[in-house]
Amino acid sequence: MGPTLSRDLPVLRTRGTSGNSFSSPSPQINKAEMEINKIVIIGCTHGDEIIGKKVINFFDSVKLEWGSITGVIANKKALARKKRFIDIDLNRSFPGKQFGNNEEVIAYNLKNKLKKYDLCLDIHATNSHFNNAIIITKLNKRIKQLLKLIPVKKVVLMKKKIMKSGALIHHTPLGICLEYGPNKSGANYKYAIQDIYQLLTNLDFLKGKKKFYIKKELYEVDDIYKVHKNFVPNKILKDFSLIKKGQFIGKLNDEKKFSRKNFYPIFLGKGRYESTLALMANKKEWTFDK
Repeated sequence: MGPTLSRDLPVLRTRGTSGNSFSSPSPQINKAEMEINKIVIIGCTHGDEIIGKKVINFFDSVKLEWGSITGVIANKKALARKKRFIDIDLNRSFPGKQFGNNEEVIAYNLKNKLKKYDLCLDIHATNSHFNNAIIITKLNKRIKQLLKLIPVKKVVLMKKKIMKSGALIHHTPLGICLEYGPNKSGANYKYAIQDIYQLLTNLDFLKGKKKFYIKKELYEVDDIYKVHKNFVPNKILKDFSLIKKGQFIGKLNDEKKFSRKNFYPIFLGKGRYESTLALMANKKEWTFDK
């Protein structure tokens, strides 16, 4: 028998949401605008990130008050081999090809299936040292409504020139990535369960106390800080903490390197992409109207 909501929901210390929410008998969302009846949870878009599989396994046997949740393991072959991908990054492969490589075929088939769901939650893990973040590719009225329902404060908006159109969530009616650090072992899956549980409660899929998350930090990613493959980053740099122009950022062949501009780094350290220091973002803080 699988886990049930009341018995097995993990009780954990909330991370990074202090002062971020207020309770309400009825969350102030426009349900007519949201129109969320069918949700799909995507796990293992990258085969070395098992967190999504654990989240899907948990919610598989949870009894809902209404609506439906479907779990999809995206890249089964990469998961079996414990690799990020087989041929190319699946999260850069959309809309895919009918007769392509492993990830292109998955993307092609998955794109058509995702159209029937009202909301897509793509679950990811990172080795970068931060707790969690929501990643989006657009910021419209429906996305803003959705963000209010999720107890994650940091929101990363990937500009089109960074993600282009290859990301999975870009090909869904309404989709977000939920990213959890600071490792890919899957040990942090309980935090993902907590966040999704609260979202489902706020959408009336589950019974429970509703909460409305009104304070967010928006990080707009509009560039990538590229470095030589032999570059060694300064270990004191922190994700989502301002790097100032002229600040020491690391060394290349024992030569000190300094930042070319002010920016907020995302995906530093062990979670950084090849030949990059980090993604480069500017930061805005906003509070939703209650």
